[in-house]
Amino acid sequence: MATKRTLCVTAMAVAIVCLMAPASFAQVIYGQPTSGDLTVMYSSWTVTRDTLETTISQLAIPIGAFFPIQDNFDISFFAANASSTLDANDMGEYKLGGLSDVRVQGNHSFANDQLLFSVGLNLPTGKRALDLTEEFFVLQALSTNYLEFPVRRYGEGFGFNLLFAGATVLGENIKGGAGLMYQYSGSYEPYDGFPDYNPGDVISANAGVDIESGATNWTLDVIYSVFSTDQIDGINTFKQSPQLDLRVGMRRADEVQSFSGQIGYLIRGDNTQYSVGGIELDPFKLYGNEFFIAGAYARQFNTLWHIRPAADLRRIGGNDLNDESSTVFGFGATIGRALGDKLSLDGGVKFYTGSADGGDIDLSGYQITFGLTATR
Repeated sequence: MATKRTLCVTAMAVAIVCLMAPASFAQVIYGQPTSGDLTVMYSSWTVTRDTLETTISQLAIPIGAFFPIQDNFDISFFAANASSTLDANDMGEYKLGGLSDVRVQGNHSFANDQLLFSVGLNLPTGKRALDLTEEFFVLQALSTNYLEFPVRRYGEGFGFNLLFAGATVLGENIKGGAGLMYQYSGSYEPYDGFPDYNPGDVISANAGVDIESGATNWTLDVIYSVFSTDQIDGINTFKQSPQLDLRVGMRRADEVQSFSGQIGYLIRGDNTQYSVGGIELDPFKLYGNEFFIAGAYARQFNTLWHIRPAADLRRIGGNDLNDESSTVFGFGATIGRALGDKLSLDGGVKFYTGSADGGDIDLSGYQITFGLTATR
């Protein structure tokens, strides 16, 4: 049973780098039962520059499921439906709604549960070929890097990811792990009448350490990712820079309460852009480096209720094109209740405040969530 625990640190890295499976789990949580969850999330942001105010809102309904096939093999599933609205004083109101792609992830551990092999599929069921006169503007707003939405992208092309990872005991109360992931993304028609777009592939290498000290658990994760060149109709257009993601986490828990925190720093390099003829232009930094810190407290009340207040701060630095630095602070709480042995319900609210574009843009927002989880 102890070897199951050695995969925990690798599982955390898997959750970070498996971009195609937002809710991927491995059977490292020994005995995890079949489960499904349905969440309703409403997010709204107000972006104010001078006297111009823009509101971007989204109602998203993600659905997830987890199936333990056997002791060392499981499959997880994810899909979502989202309706988004962009309301700008100088542009009018634009809407975008539809399904996301379906994502399936399978995980298999072997070699006495110290090795993990994972395969994921992105099935192109989501909305593509968007309308350039309305839906285009909504998608551009959703992709703004300092705003947070459950569904940023709808439909893409067929894709898959492959991940191989391993973990072992490094010493007393110390575990270590490492993994390598390859993600393939196929071409698709992003906008109606637009040439096929290929977003490029990703290779990520990760390593992590898990240290237990009494009731406190410390984690350190390092993820390095490189990206291939984006193409439109087979012609090079853009190449994202490599990035290095550093994360330190802490969790201290007893039978009724827990404290957790995380600090992260994402280092980005220079991107490469190409001319219409595919000629490489001078490199530049499109997005600044990103700092993130978060903390949460969770408490169990009897066997039915639990509450979890949390707060986080995210700071994105400027780039080579313009300042566009941003700082966003989020805080809120989630309350949950068990409805018997197999069913639980939770709801929460989170508020955001901050600024962007070097302080020229004021940001405010909120997110309301309701979730239902069933286990077998």
